Amino acid sequence: MNYTQTRASGSRKKISGSTIKIIAIVTMVIGIVATAVLDRILLKNGLSDVANDAEAYQAFMETNGTLFITDFVMQLIGGLAFPLFCFLLVEGFMHTSDLKKYAIGLGIVALISEIPFDLVYSGVVLNPYRQNPVFSLLLGLGVLVLIEKAEAALAQSPSWKQTSLKLLIIVAACAVSVLLHFDYGIFGTLIIVILYILRNRQIFGMALACFLMSTTSQILGFLTFLDILPVLFYNGERGIRKKYVFYAVYPVVLILSYVIVLLAGLGSVSFT
Repeated sequence: MNYTQTRASGSRKKISGSTIKIIAIVTMVIGIVATAVLDRILLKNGLSDVANDAEAYQAFMETNGTLFITDFVMQLIGGLAFPLFCFLLVEGFMHTSDLKKYAIGLGIVALISEIPFDLVYSGVVLNPYRQNPVFSLLLGLGVLVLIEKAEAALAQSPSWKQTSLKLLIIVAACAVSVLLHFDYGIFGTLIIVILYILRNRQIFGMALACFLMSTTSQILGFLTFLDILPVLFYNGERGIRKKYVFYAVYPVVLILSYVIVLLAGLGSVSFT
């Protein structure tokens, strides 16, 4: 029995891993729709033309204020998804029976999602300067594998050697995330590492992860700390075993969102 299962015994914690995954998916979908559709509508209505003109901006907000606020709120909600997916990745790493299969699944999702991701977030078929966040999760998984191997290989060595090697692995992964333009950059790797190191203090780990996430955007701010709530009530159980359904959600949502963009006549709206 693992730590989280032991902790949950006899408690009233009701949220399983699959419930957290559903929460993450719902918030993710809300964020994607906001970017794919609402952002484009605002840009089509002239948002980019009024940024440096206070009077024009005021006139724009009088006409588009409700849509602007709706988009803003949806983007805030969407920002809650990534730390939860990082938490689930750490749980998956610790409890999966087939790590290789788990990594291959993530890799397939990352590859399939890249073109739809670029279409939604950049408006182009391929954007070499921004890769979808599943690549960040995959890189984080690789870091955890290497950290575990380092701990095993240097188990009898002085602690400073083990710590130095693990830091080298983390720094190298951060460099890869920057060089390859993975979404969330070094923060994606660091959040996963923090959640792994503090896996036996999950609430504190998520609090630190949320703090780190909140520093990536003035817009997100401290709303990210709402991610602590699902972890607070997490019972350590896996829940619904529909792995392949969950894998399919991200690329499918991206594709459907861009179909809506095209049907709404927003395909020509540029983010540049």
